[in-house]
Amino acid sequence: MAGGQKPKRNNEQAGRFSTPEPVRRLVWVRAAGHCEQCGVDVTRDFRTGKTFNWAEVAHVLPASPQGPRASAGYDEGAAERHTVDPDNLMLLCPSCHARTDLDADGYPTHDLSRHHRDHIDQIRHAASRGETQRASGLVILGGHFATENIVRARDLADAMLSESLWADEDIQILRLRAPGLDGRDEVYWRAIEQDIDKSLQDRLTKRTNALGDPLNLAVVGLADIPTLIRVGRQLGDRSNRFLFSRDRSGTLRWIDPAAPAPEWTYVGPPPGDGPIALVLALSAALADAAILDALPGARIARFTLPTPEYGLIRNRATIDSFRRALQPHLSQLEASTPDPLHLFAAIPAAIALEFGALLSTNHAHQYVIYDREGGSNPFAKMMELGPRQPSPTAIEQ
Repeated sequence: MAGGQKPKRNNEQAGRFSTPEPVRRLVWVRAAGHCEQCGVDVTRDFRTGKTFNWAEVAHVLPASPQGPRASAGYDEGAAERHTVDPDNLMLLCPSCHARTDLDADGYPTHDLSRHHRDHIDQIRHAASRGETQRASGLVILGGHFATENIVRARDLADAMLSESLWADEDIQILRLRAPGLDGRDEVYWRAIEQDIDKSLQDRLTKRTNALGDPLNLAVVGLADIPTLIRVGRQLGDRSNRFLFSRDRSGTLRWIDPAAPAPEWTYVGPPPGDGPIALVLALSAALADAAILDALPGARIARFTLPTPEYGLIRNRATIDSFRRALQPHLSQLEASTPDPLHLFAAIPAAIALEFGALLSTNHAHQYVIYDREGGSNPFAKMMELGPRQPSPTAIEQ
């Protein structure tokens, strides 16, 4: 019995016990003021913006022998003991509380107990990380697509919290400029780089942790592939970087955190004198004919999957595995020719950012990046990417 508190019998319902106030406060503290089912902040009224407590203390095993999930032999003594046991008490919003009790079969005791333990453990883990888990949040939205790209700051904040990353101040949404009349030319790309550097200036010079190091950087991007590669290169040499991926349903949380990394396959270019085309076919297959139409005589090196798919990023391990698997092949290709490497890619946004970041570390080779363009949608040269030049901001510092 927590803190020696004895529950009172509820006069309105014979045999039903109510949880003492000190125990209820302990439940609130352990749950950190969030519903243990849906995760909503139950300390704020989102309609008025005012702060107040609107959650309810719910029971896994009930407060009376007649309550939901009561099994044979569950008597008043058991109900009395469980009514003051914090391990049996959850903090739920009214909707989740009603749903949990009305559908006892759909929310069995062992499932609720496990979910409750996981919630408490996650809060303890986040609290123990403290200072090192503060992060700057950055949402990058491209201006090239005909349709509007939408990723809300709250979406990234929720995804960050699921990994115990705490947003330091407001999450920044950077809407990249649209190409001008000359399209995506080198002037446009340099402007994009400067936009990124400017958005990170405060993080690099002002917003630091207690040790004086830049905060972690949580990033999600939604734009065309060349833009994301260019942005990734600007982010690549920054301190701890956490990339998030948006799936077709719009969520940024990982689909399957425990899923194994994909089985990457690589076939190097054939011998010869033609230019080398590096094909990254991960979210869709890319036919050789489309590559050769854009780069006649190309010797194709292909990094792919047995079955390319859009939803290949199921967790952060997928991104890390991609980097480790591709790195040695890039080094071999760069060492094999003094000429530029020509990149053709069908890859998810987070992989494009990671590829750009990879090029910022120990890769000074020249790359030519292609993208689909025009009415018939053929590949066309979009940009050349050489060694990264210091930004005006970096030079001033």
